[in-house]
Amino acid sequence: MKRALLAISLLAGSLAATPAVQAQSLDPLAPLKSYAAKALPRCPAGTLTLERSPATGPTNFAVYVATLRSSDKYCGAQKYLLHSPKSQQILLGSVIPLPTDDRPIHVRVTETASRLLGHAVQATVAPFPLPDGIKAVSILRSTPFGPFSYGGFVDQSGKYLIVGMRGMLTREPSATLRETLGVATAARRGDPKAKVEIIEVSDFQCPTCARAHEKVEPLIRQNLSRINYVRVDLPLFEAHQWAVPAAMGARAIQRVAPAKYWEYVDFVFKNQESINSRKFDDVIREFASDHDLNWTEIQKIYASPAERATLLEQVSRAFNAGIASTPTFIVNGQIMGFGPDGTFTIDAIKSALGSPAKPAAKPAKK
Repeated sequence: MKRALLAISLLAGSLAATPAVQAQSLDPLAPLKSYAAKALPRCPAGTLTLERSPATGPTNFAVYVATLRSSDKYCGAQKYLLHSPKSQQILLGSVIPLPTDDRPIHVRVTETASRLLGHAVQATVAPFPLPDGIKAVSILRSTPFGPFSYGGFVDQSGKYLIVGMRGMLTREPSATLRETLGVATAARRGDPKAKVEIIEVSDFQCPTCARAHEKVEPLIRQNLSRINYVRVDLPLFEAHQWAVPAAMGARAIQRVAPAKYWEYVDFVFKNQESINSRKFDDVIREFASDHDLNWTEIQKIYASPAERATLLEQVSRAFNAGIASTPTFIVNGQIMGFGPDGTFTIDAIKSALGSPAKPAAKPAKK
């Protein structure tokens, strides 16, 4: 399975993990473990443990280690879960100690992030604190597509950089995830009021995404009346040179000719190999011509720096939510590990549906 080795993944936690503890019948960590289970991917043969870390961590937070193991080597994870007993705020991700000297906090974050990411970056720290004294951080780097920002937080002590999703123990992680991904404005089809919601997060140039589309699409099409299906672009631009232009094309067609959006999705995934040898500007122009679309209006969005910046912001938010690989499917708010061949995700979709819808019966021959 194609997995993006994203630069932000280098920001691995540095606190010491705790040894395994014996499970107890009355687990005081049950609410936190339940939150972690809902926020982290559901994986093939997955097991989750949550243990208190003895290491000193960010001020105002209790520090736990959430370890997810799976038969799928790409689906396992180990993240820090920071919980504020006072506000019930949750931070789930990585914790990176910062240099402890007298330099301003933004200088120390810039130095640390530049070293770990392997790129020159510039960090900015928000002047006003969020609950529990944390402050939002923007870590900006240059890319061929414009400035890209990694998000994070510094704790009240200024000793730790935290990279990950921010939520509340009193709020379902799925609600935070949907809000972070911008699902409300994403392309969708099916029944928006359906009980089954499936969110696809994918990259047009990702070969595994194309194979997933080929397998999942027939199931979706067969059950459109029972599914609210949403698609969010996650162009992994560091590995895929035309993923951003393809996502910009999708963005433009969704606005100008929404009836052709899913046809465009099918076209790009089915023609990845031939597109690899072409300039994507020509591909999108030919698609518009072949489908009698208004190229002038499409080009305004396709070539817009402001629209591209919005797309990159969408990628940044997905990274912050812990979604850093494609394809990722979210079934009724639960991130699913795709598995080696997609069977795990497809089975999850079928389970959510109860049973696949049967094709309409053909009229009897006379």
